[in-house]
Amino acid sequence: MINIYTPNGNPVDTEKYDYKKNWMDQLIKQLKTLSKKNSNIILAGDFNVIPAAEDVYNVKSFEDDALYRLEIRKKFREMLNLGFSDVYRHFNETKEGYTFWDYMRGAWQKNNGMRIDHFLVSNSLIDQVKSININKDPRGREKPSDHTPIEIKLA
Repeated sequence: MINIYTPNGNPVDTEKYDYKKNWMDQLIKQLKTLSKKNSNIILAGDFNVIPAAEDVYNVKSFEDDALYRLEIRKKFREMLNLGFSDVYRHFNETKEGYTFWDYMRGAWQKNNGMRIDHFLVSNSLIDQVKSININKDPRGREKPSDHTPIEIKLA
């Protein structure tokens, strides 16, 4: 199991965005190497990537954001193409499943969220995953994190 925190990368016209792209390239390189040694990998954490339009409340407002830029989504897809499955989408093809709500403008109350926290598992393990749950309870508490936990159950 590998737990990650991918850099946010904003604003895109700065070295922060280049750092995010390079960081993701290095992760992909590591995953290629690790996948040759171990066919059972679970990669989890804050990817700071919105994989698709259905993973954000208003895709138009994120088109030039580092979380949704096409080249970032392509890097996420490159990880999947190494032999990984996005567990949430495996169980929920189109269902909304936000894991993050900004503290500003009543995002939580309006459900203006995004799915940027993910579990990716090796395709060899996907049949061992029995469920995935986005636990929204902690986000609704007093002084919460802007993220909420996601949980998988393995056989």
